[in-house]
Amino acid sequence: MDRYRVIEKFAKENNWKQGLELGVWVGVTTFWLMKNTTLKMTCVDSWEVQDDNPEYDWQYNKKPVFKNGELVKLEEFKHEGQVWNHNANEKRFRKDAQQWSDRITTIKGRSLEVVGQIPDDSVDFVFHDSDHSYPFVKNEIEAYWPKLRSGGYAIGDDYNWSTVSKSVKEVFGKNYNVTGKGVWYAIKN
Repeated sequence: MDRYRVIEKFAKENNWKQGLELGVWVGVTTFWLMKNTTLKMTCVDSWEVQDDNPEYDWQYNKKPVFKNGELVKLEEFKHEGQVWNHNANEKRFRKDAQQWSDRITTIKGRSLEVVGQIPDDSVDFVFHDSDHSYPFVKNEIEAYWPKLRSGGYAIGDDYNWSTVSKSVKEVFGKNYNVTGKGVWYAIKN
């Protein structure tokens, strides 16, 4: 099950009202949730090149791309319009988000720099899908954990990435689960 379907399922089972997505790209997950739940979302993305991030070049320019389970050549991926054009992606997200302006709040910035804009104990879940490098993932999980209400879920995808799984294991020990297509989650008591 894809990440957005996993989050939808949890949202409905737990009667969630407020979510937070870190790293929205063009809004695939957010817009799925808008169409299939009654959630209100806060969406955080920097939509910027990060020359100071040693993992950025690999994540955005060299990481293998798969489509329907098959490896896609980077040139073909770019040809399909999936290139990491941050300005275009931000513009597309903001345009598409307008129809849900009463349910979507957008914050532009790097997640660890805007964490203070999110009140503690204010969201039912945080979906971590921004920078996938280590120790960034670990630091982001720890920084946003206080934002969750009691019983809230920290959720992320790409558990198959060693940087993600290492971070999740270091933060939660054995107190987390993996479901669907590499979706990890931990519940705040």
